[in-house]
Amino acid sequence: MREAKDSNSTFYKEKGEKNLQAVIGELFVGGSETSSNTLSFAILYLSQNQQAQAKAQQELDRVVGTSRQISLTDKSSLPYTEAIILETLRLSSLLTLGSPHRMISDTMFQGYFLPKGTVILANLYGIHHNPKIWGEDVNSFRPERFLNDDETQVVRNEALIPFGTGKRQCLGEGLARDTLFIFLASILHKFSIQLDPEGPILRNEIPSGLMIEPEPFQFILNRRK
Repeated sequence: MREAKDSNSTFYKEKGEKNLQAVIGELFVGGSETSSNTLSFAILYLSQNQQAQAKAQQELDRVVGTSRQISLTDKSSLPYTEAIILETLRLSSLLTLGSPHRMISDTMFQGYFLPKGTVILANLYGIHHNPKIWGEDVNSFRPERFLNDDETQVVRNEALIPFGTGKRQCLGEGLARDTLFIFLASILHKFSIQLDPEGPILRNEIPSGLMIEPEPFQFILNRRK
């Protein structure tokens, strides 16, 4: 910023300061609240789906064993654990409308005229809950939808876009995916998750808003033997 001489540069004087503030703000919001909410949803889904939890733990025991901690290098060898994260991102769809984008020029798109300056929002929740894409069980937690037939490899689906898509997608996607993997795999490796039978009865509907979070719930962690 101190060295910027070109007034068109995003680092130039006041423009540079505003961009710096925006990037730092996005890192805090995008790197903390969204990741913690996604992890909360994962714990909720797994507490309600004991079979999926057991399959992930069997995979972890086979690949990692009991003598060491989880590492990012284990990620490619833990497809079911990865599929749990992908299914959590799909089903929860925290950022229902993604991040707003603005048209930089007048554009015609599939017969619609979008003037310069128009704000565009993508209905990510609608995409992630479209039965034509995901099947009639679209509202069910089923990690297997992201695995091949013998469940040995992760199968990506281009319709899963929780971080947006294109060159303006979330800057922190890689960090978020790695963080979710380390936390969730480590929890499943050491603990079993179950709902607290004395906790409040959970409602199935999801709170509305630009960013959603699960209804408050209570759960129990039991150390695995």
